Amino acid sequence: MEVILAGIAILLSLVSLIFLVIEKMKRQSAGKHLSSRMSELRKNLQELQKQVNNLPDQLGQATPSPAQADGISNEISTLKAELEYIKRDLRANSQILSNHSREISEIKEKNSGSEAEKATPAETFRQELSPFSELDRSAQGTTPFPSLGSVPWLGVEQPNQDQPAEDFSPIEEPVAQPSEPYEQAARQYQDAIDRGDRQALRQLLFKELNITSECEDSLLRGSSGQATKLEAVQGGGSYMVVSGEGRYWLFPTAQTLDSFSMNQPQKGIFDYEREILSKPVVKKPAEVKEESGDWIVIAKGMISVPG
Repeated sequence: MEVILAGIAILLSLVSLIFLVIEKMKRQSAGKHLSSRMSELRKNLQELQKQVNNLPDQLGQATPSPAQADGISNEISTLKAELEYIKRDLRANSQILSNHSREISEIKEKNSGSEAEKATPAETFRQELSPFSELDRSAQGTTPFPSLGSVPWLGVEQPNQDQPAEDFSPIEEPVAQPSEPYEQAARQYQDAIDRGDRQALRQLLFKELNITSECEDSLLRGSSGQATKLEAVQGGGSYMVVSGEGRYWLFPTAQTLDSFSMNQPQKGIFDYEREILSKPVVKKPAEVKEESGDWIVIAKGMISVPG
């Protein structure tokens, strides 16, 4: 966690440093523009001063007419006004340049502070790791523990070097085989139900069945003494057939299994027993066989329900 925090601190320092560098570049670009502008203004000022200085010579060489004198006077006034504008611009630009210089100095100071902060987490991490480094160095200099055979009063027998070592190859434990033929299918079915994995249930599905209407009517009248018959359907069945080792096991679909929490219908397919459970579990599937296009229950299953 401390390494992550140190990394985050370094990342934030780098981001702030990038912003400061960008701001510095902007300030430097603005400063260069102002410097070029000031040099241009100084050049214009020098040219205007030369023109003003040459005016007396031009006036002494020829006597101007009154109209010319008025034009010269207006030109001098214009030149003086331009000189004032140039001087004002120079003062403003000088002030801006000084402000930029101060801001650049502050940016440089912040950059130096950011570099110091960036180095701090790494140094702190190295300091935190230093106790472990000391422990590792001290462990390298320690001597190994003496063997138990070197302690005389323990009486531990040392192996005879002349005798061949016994073969202590591990004994492979036999893989537990299902004690009942339906256990593997029941385990795969229950695992898929617990995970809510509909894809796994579809892979197990061999046929989807419903009780035939004639058998359903007989069960409702209570006059059926024959085995329950079911018929295959394309979808929406209440039961599913799973094939295993040449036999066919009948399980309830996920929706039918959930309904057994509230109602345990006597359909000649499952018996029920109550246990301390949170939801119904198929303890044993029913066994069916195909006969004349229908599926006949030849052995009832067992459902454990909450109780």
